[in-house]
Amino acid sequence: MSSFNPRMLLWSTLLLFGILGGHHVDARPKRDDGPLLSTRQEGRDNSTRPCGAVFDEVDRLLAIREFPAFTASDVYACLVTIPFAKDVGLRFIEYYNTTLQFQSTLAYLRYPTAEYQQPAIDVVAELGRVKDKVLAGGYQRQLDFEYDIHSIVLAMHDSHVTLTFGITAAFTFASEFDIVSASLDGRALPKPYLKSDILIAQADGFKRQPSPIATINGFPAVEYLTRFAKQHAFGNLEDHADWNDLFEHPANDIQGFYGTWGGQITFYPGNGPDDGLIIKLENGTTHEGIWLALLNSLHNPGPIETAGDFYNYFVLGLEPAAMPVIGDDDGGPGPSFGDLKPIEVPKDEEVWAFESDGAYPKADIAQENLQIAGGGVVTGYFQDDIGILSLPSFFQYPDEAKDFSAAVQDFITEAGKRKIKKIIIDIQQNRGGTVALAFDTFRRFFPDEPQGLPWSWAGSRRRSHPMGDLLGTEITDWWNSLDEDDFDKWDEAANEFVVSTKINALTNKTFSNWREYSPSRSANYRGDRWSNVERYDLFNDQFLYSAFSSENVEDDPYGYGHNPIETSQIWTADQIVLLTDGLCSSACSIFAGMMAQAGVRSVVAGGRPETGPMQAVAGSRGARAYSSGILDWAMKFVQETLAPNTTLLPVIPDDFETRDTGILVHNAGFNLRDEILKPDFDRDPDDQHLPRQFQYEAAHCRIFYTVRSIYNMTRLWSDVAKVAWTDQGLCVQGSTGYADLPGQPAISLPPPRLPIHNSASVVDTARGGAGEDDNAPPTFNEGDIVAGQGLVKQEALKLCEAGACPRNFRCEEVPVKCGTGQRPTQSTAEYCLPLCRPSNSADNSGTCGKYSADLKLNGALSCRLKFAVEINKAKGGRQDYVGCCQPRSGIKAKDFCVRSTTPTTTASRSPSSSTSPAVAAATP
Repeated sequence: MSSFNPRMLLWSTLLLFGILGGHHVDARPKRDDGPLLSTRQEGRDNSTRPCGAVFDEVDRLLAIREFPAFTASDVYACLVTIPFAKDVGLRFIEYYNTTLQFQSTLAYLRYPTAEYQQPAIDVVAELGRVKDKVLAGGYQRQLDFEYDIHSIVLAMHDSHVTLTFGITAAFTFASEFDIVSASLDGRALPKPYLKSDILIAQADGFKRQPSPIATINGFPAVEYLTRFAKQHAFGNLEDHADWNDLFEHPANDIQGFYGTWGGQITFYPGNGPDDGLIIKLENGTTHEGIWLALLNSLHNPGPIETAGDFYNYFVLGLEPAAMPVIGDDDGGPGPSFGDLKPIEVPKDEEVWAFESDGAYPKADIAQENLQIAGGGVVTGYFQDDIGILSLPSFFQYPDEAKDFSAAVQDFITEAGKRKIKKIIIDIQQNRGGTVALAFDTFRRFFPDEPQGLPWSWAGSRRRSHPMGDLLGTEITDWWNSLDEDDFDKWDEAANEFVVSTKINALTNKTFSNWREYSPSRSANYRGDRWSNVERYDLFNDQFLYSAFSSENVEDDPYGYGHNPIETSQIWTADQIVLLTDGLCSSACSIFAGMMAQAGVRSVVAGGRPETGPMQAVAGSRGARAYSSGILDWAMKFVQETLAPNTTLLPVIPDDFETRDTGILVHNAGFNLRDEILKPDFDRDPDDQHLPRQFQYEAAHCRIFYTVRSIYNMTRLWSDVAKVAWTDQGLCVQGSTGYADLPGQPAISLPPPRLPIHNSASVVDTARGGAGEDDNAPPTFNEGDIVAGQGLVKQEALKLCEAGACPRNFRCEEVPVKCGTGQRPTQSTAEYCLPLCRPSNSADNSGTCGKYSADLKLNGALSCRLKFAVEINKAKGGRQDYVGCCQPRSGIKAKDFCVRSTTPTTTASRSPSSSTSPAVAAATP
């Protein structure tokens, strides 16, 4: 192997670097004479120890505070040597099949409607197919097994369905080259471009047009990227959104995320030992590079020498014998990041311009702590008589949510003062987050929604089955038996298996018990049955406290609970337009749905290089993302406390928090509840209702990004204003007439769905690593593989001991969160938090799902960005980001909480201030 390339990823404080015409140009590390991976021990033959070579380098790079990045083929050569153990695979399939019984859409995925744009898949049958292959001895490699499972997950096209597990959790793959897709003039079909070429042309005033990409690895670029999107893009309802998901975008840049192509690739993108990436432009220029592999979990796992060591650590969760020692953060031998400094950024109103290569202008309104590391996301801009509110995410910690709401209100107030006549709400790249903010933001624009037909109706229902009914019956009955001042009554009021705080859409009263919610003779479709439709009780103090961390009544969503309407509506629906890119998901979908019901039009940007309509919201339209960790807590609670003799639930031993996963699972998410639209419910309340997930929701107009607008938000917003209020003729040909407004049915039918395939698209992983025959069984450098260990135990966060933590953990202050009627003995506690790399998935948990805090619920940790790394600093480069796994709402630790002796005030939410769970007349 060649010597270490000095243009590796470097840990450092974020600097103002790479200024070119006011912008810094993105570039990824490139090799000069050899691969990125170097040999730590000279003279050692690493061809026989591909995993040992990789982790030698992990150890070396972390020790000198450099980010572990490798040529993709070197990592792939390791991954294909990891053997498969049949009993471990079978236990995982049992675990995952049980988990997906709670997925709400199984029947509709198997038998979708004609307007659904993706192929059908029988998820249970596909898991059975993989199980049969295991039993038949069809897997020799762990990678093949995991890739087949991931193929099933991707085929569900639901961003609430997430899975981070096993060896595929160790690395993600990335391109050296950032790319975008844009039209030359808004009418010509889009072509892919290098992002750096767009920025260079833009800095030069487009005196010379950038040249499009002609071919990638010898294939026509559009053909190559179409196949790439099909194989790698994640969680979207149509090909247009999958296409947009590939590319870089300013709204991703400001959140520290990459597109799929740039750093979110699960499947190895090379061809066996060939990880070359050759991009040829139409002007004849050729760029040669490689696919990269990035280490996801920023820890030194200890001595990993063989395939067996790798298997034990990443598949079974067993730590190597010699783990890194506890030490202070100030150095010493071995890997440490104690000298990292928090991200330093320009002042608030200039942050987004800096982070997006100048795409965003200076903000007129900015949420407090507007930083990639700080949590602020809301900005507002005023262009002539148009106001633009940018909401790239609803993901906020509780304290940040207050600032979010304040920034939205500041924008509305200032726009009113300026007599702004038209509003664009930009929700590009918004993958969801806190549902309360969707309600809160909607009501600030529409404070006077009609009581008889509320737009924020937000109905939903779940799949009914024996395990779910058992959990719901036992937990709801338990909750109903609690005294009103019991802390659990408040903490668990929004528990998904407590139905007494949810409104029955049939009666407009809260459910009495689970049997009313999920009757034995309920609505059914293709053999599956569902609960009755539920709605949030947004005037129930206990529910608001539990669901949205509304500890004080002024924290309730605007217009709900004890947060009264104090403003009047400024703009009518036709004066507001939503700008989306099809990737709106989860809480963003709920927000967009409410705006649409109020009559607000939508403009969608981008999509595949073809004419025709595109859906405004093509991420998950599910009503509730849920995790297997939370599900396991509910199962353990019922089997230990409420129904110890049940045989319906898998047994979880006393000293474990999870079911037997077989393979180490960091995160397994699914969609618990479908969203049901009020018009569909009203047509026949007792009938089966088509989930919104399977309906076709075209935007009112589609536009193409152009080479002048893709990294110029001012230009993009101007284009949106033109098609919304001046010239609809600028919409993409054939893209109008599909979306309806209240009282105005659509004049065009949805395009036909893709052909039905009753099996998942399984990725071909039998190409082999370096030196292997494609058709021969792999040869393993076995080591000591410890299979059949039973359960994988969740790793718990630990308090810092005199400020000391394991290597590659940070001792950080975490807020202490106590139950209602309790007060903290101290406001913060110091915990050892593991470093992490973020993903742009809806839950943003990544490898954080491996850890649990002193919380009742697993899976409550997410990767919060704190530090910056520079990529290819020598060439001006770009930044990547690193964070810590943190609990979103603080630590619920009994050791730090005592019963409050201070009298409560009317502004505090407490048992004594509880309202009756009965629904107020004005409940939406």
